[in-house]
Amino acid sequence: MTLRTKEYTQTKQWVSDTERQAIQSVIQSSFANVDSAEYFAKYFDSPGPFQRRLRLYFEGEFIVGYCLLTFTDESASTIIRASAGFYPDYRKGGNTFQFSITESFKCWLRRPWRKLYYADTMLSPAMYRAIAKRTGIIWPHPNRAMPHDLFERFNPAGDVSPATASRCLVSVNRTSKYTADELEAFKASEKAEIQYYQQLNPDFHKGTALFVIIPVHFRQLLVTAFKQFRLQ
Repeated sequence: MTLRTKEYTQTKQWVSDTERQAIQSVIQSSFANVDSAEYFAKYFDSPGPFQRRLRLYFEGEFIVGYCLLTFTDESASTIIRASAGFYPDYRKGGNTFQFSITESFKCWLRRPWRKLYYADTMLSPAMYRAIAKRTGIIWPHPNRAMPHDLFERFNPAGDVSPATASRCLVSVNRTSKYTADELEAFKASEKAEIQYYQQLNPDFHKGTALFVIIPVHFRQLLVTAFKQFRLQ
């Protein structure tokens, strides 16, 4: 299914009141234990980020999903955080990857002298797989040593996963809205990224998220491009 998209930059053009209400409806459909208005205010309107980039996904004139990236300067680094949600019939991991990776590298190219990291939570195995199978360097990852210092720096209040001995878990008190059948499908999945996520974070359906870090630099560009080539 090919969806129409529309992109926004907070410092140039932001969403209308009608679009705000539509996005909040997507949020309400996507997450449990969330007040959609409070969630929207926190991620879309709060001070702190120097920039936000948003892509909306449409079927016809109906908004069916969104992908939001925020960019914040913290000490000597720039931190990217993300939020994405779709109505159940439109959930597909590949929807957000190209937008996210492109905007991340565009930020790096504008200020290559600053260290740049994606550092945020992933609520579900599907979300992790959508990114991990396409990204060259990502932590946690079964084939990469964990940079424990970065997890202590970016997730100091998080919990340690026994599987990694690193602070890569976060209690977020919200979950993606999955049915019982979908949760069973995750348990039965033979996909390596799905299995690994559940090994690290078996309580993802109870309000615990996996904290993920992705560096954005020249080596990442090369390794990710090579991985994309091999996936074709």
